[in-house]
Amino acid sequence: MSPMAVDVLSTFGKTLRGIIRDRKPKRIIETGTYLGRGTTTVIASAIRDFDISLIKFYSLEVNPNYYRSAYIHLRDIGLLGAVTLVNGLSIFRYQLPNKDKIKERFIDTPWPEDVYIDHNKDMRVNRYFEETDFPNVPEGMLLNCLEKLDQSPDLVLLDSGGHVGEIEFDTLITALKKPCIIALDDVFHVKHYNNLNKINNDKRFNIIHLSREKFGCCIVKFVPEG
Repeated sequence: MSPMAVDVLSTFGKTLRGIIRDRKPKRIIETGTYLGRGTTTVIASAIRDFDISLIKFYSLEVNPNYYRSAYIHLRDIGLLGAVTLVNGLSIFRYQLPNKDKIKERFIDTPWPEDVYIDHNKDMRVNRYFEETDFPNVPEGMLLNCLEKLDQSPDLVLLDSGGHVGEIEFDTLITALKKPCIIALDDVFHVKHYNNLNKINNDKRFNIIHLSREKFGCCIVKFVPEG
């Protein structure tokens, strides 16, 4: 398993499953399906096990090879009917940092010592850039799925590449119309470290769960103003 993948038996996986059991969300979005073996499996299996009358569960993955692997995995374990897999970029391409911006943000800018950053410095820029460099897949799929759910999902999990975590978060928060449970994987990682600071300084967020397990995770309730 990749060090960035979520173990279904982890504290985060178990907590997420418990929230789904108790709150029975009907509209769900996840970014960063990866191979479908982590939180995608956690959410889809909880939908099945707790007999939730789901409206829609969208899971977004930009990498076509990962998307195909996730499709096969979920099909083979009988969970494909609980999730709609989407092969596309969660944000818009104009929002993606270019190589200069990646270098500025993730090499030149100092981060706290306890915040994890992917890849050695000599390969970091290229590796981050390549994670989202798929010009033939559709873009803006996070907003696309939000619009299909009337900008009122019950649960959103953000777990895409480390260099786009803050962009996804800001895109989500500005679009939500109703209260929503938001789950962030890797909050002591460059992916969501700044987002955790935003949460701690914004009264619209109420932390439900926070853990330092692996690279950290956080689950909050967000209530939009008005």
